[in-house]
Amino acid sequence: MKIKLYSAKTALAAVMLIITTMFLHSTSRAQDETQHDREVVIVLDCSKSMEDVDSQYLAFDFAKGFAASLPRNCRMGLIAYNNGICASVPIGSSSTEIEKGLSELRYRQYGNAGAGMEAAVALFQNDQAEKRILLISDGEIMMDTNDGTVQADQLFEQSVAAAKEKNIVIDVLAVGERIQDGYTVYSAADDTGGALYEIADTAELSAYIVKYLFDEWGTRGSHIGKLDGTAAELTATLPDCMMEKVKILLIGNQQNENVTVNCKAGRIDMSKGRRYTVIDMHAPVSQEVNIQMYADKPMQVDAYFFAEYSFRINTGHFYEEDAQTAHIWIEISDTEGHSLMDGHLGSGAMELYLDSEKAAYTISESKAWIEKVYSQSITAQIELRFLDPAGNYYGIHEAAEEITVPIAEEEPDDTDWFFWSVIVLFVAAVAAVFGISYRKRRGQQTIRRQVADMSTTAQVENTVPKNDFCGKIVVYVIHNKNDIDYPPESINLFARCRRESITLEWILDTCNLPLDLKGAEKIIFKPGADRSLVIKNNSRASVLIGRALLTKGQSYNLYYHEKVTFIFDQEDAEIEVHYKDLKPNER
Repeated sequence: MKIKLYSAKTALAAVMLIITTMFLHSTSRAQDETQHDREVVIVLDCSKSMEDVDSQYLAFDFAKGFAASLPRNCRMGLIAYNNGICASVPIGSSSTEIEKGLSELRYRQYGNAGAGMEAAVALFQNDQAEKRILLISDGEIMMDTNDGTVQADQLFEQSVAAAKEKNIVIDVLAVGERIQDGYTVYSAADDTGGALYEIADTAELSAYIVKYLFDEWGTRGSHIGKLDGTAAELTATLPDCMMEKVKILLIGNQQNENVTVNCKAGRIDMSKGRRYTVIDMHAPVSQEVNIQMYADKPMQVDAYFFAEYSFRINTGHFYEEDAQTAHIWIEISDTEGHSLMDGHLGSGAMELYLDSEKAAYTISESKAWIEKVYSQSITAQIELRFLDPAGNYYGIHEAAEEITVPIAEEEPDDTDWFFWSVIVLFVAAVAAVFGISYRKRRGQQTIRRQVADMSTTAQVENTVPKNDFCGKIVVYVIHNKNDIDYPPESINLFARCRRESITLEWILDTCNLPLDLKGAEKIIFKPGADRSLVIKNNSRASVLIGRALLTKGQSYNLYYHEKVTFIFDQEDAEIEVHYKDLKPNER
């Protein structure tokens, strides 16, 4: 907010209030979507002893100014007491009703703080709201008799305990000098987790309006300048004209000065007391507000500003299938459908979070746009956060958008199955002819066995092998836990193996395959009869030749053009070893 502050050179001779109004919005409003989340009751000590510390009734002035300054998420009630309850205004009453409840009161009689606190606790109805009592008192509990004083004190303690039970925090604003003897109200703050403020001069009470609004309750607002002297002027520029209401609080010594407000708005209301002025501007039209104040005695006034927005979120998206990207749009509008993006929100005064992560966005067509890649349908979670230091936004800050990812349609099958069936049959016939021819050439040289040859096993394990390694093996890594693709590796056993036996671990190392497979050292290969390999599995791995599972501890023969599969469940790995004959040029 830009501020221009300067002293007026001339004083107006008469009281004037210039309010130029312009109605651009209909009077009907959508119902407030935001629940009231704070309830406060001011409990005012109206006993005769209060007159000694507050002869100007500035405690009354504070209660009126406090009621006029509250944001819309706070509802207020009032209890005033002396011998008994002398005023009771329910929670949710307007500032006008609060002022009317105090209009006929004077400081008189004694101070039955017990009756006042009991009545205040009874006013609270909303269990979900944050509840607080502001007790303004000189601190003394006293009746006309000693018994009456004791009873009032006991009732006070019982009512404080009841407040604590209902999670009602009690702040004590103790005016005047602290009372050291007798029955007092000070302990209520400590007993309920509240604060005790000792205020020597009741003129300081008006500052607690600002303290509670901005410091204690976190209402967003800004200090926009001062008006000092007998004549002063302040010009403020609003961030936009999209807000539902603007409040300007003038806090400080004001006396009976004249106030002039120049601006354009749907309606302007003003509440004025000894040490406060609250200017309510509903649906402002002009962004510039000019305030002039004149008085016979010097003023010392601080000006504060806060705005209230009502908003709704509407979301949608379209999905770009080729890029697998959802283009999500967020529309933020007031209750009449006007986009808040057309105001200062469109200049970066907000943050958007998508699926709990801060998202970059662009503004187009009065909407915020976010892009994100989604490969499957999901419910996207959107959160809106406002950065406006003086803007208070009422509405639902979160939204969910159903992102629907289209299912890819299968391409129509244009295969000529008759043509390919003929080709397959032809290839199969040719393969059969070559197979028969190959078998005839090999004669009886190759004896294929998938079961254990016990005689060969005994011979291999108990005597020095009479056979040599022949052929070659090709190693295929079918699967591994890191999903790394390894090319096939081969070993010429005929040329490289001059040993009695080898293990699967040796084969993997020789092939430079960095697979750490537990038990690979317990899988043994030895040369067998008829140029076969004898395999013995002593590990926990599963070993298969074709579909036959090898029994642990038994020996099996593997012949040319056969393969053996090793499955290591714990390492999530699968290895195939193919046993092949050597070509003439490979010998």
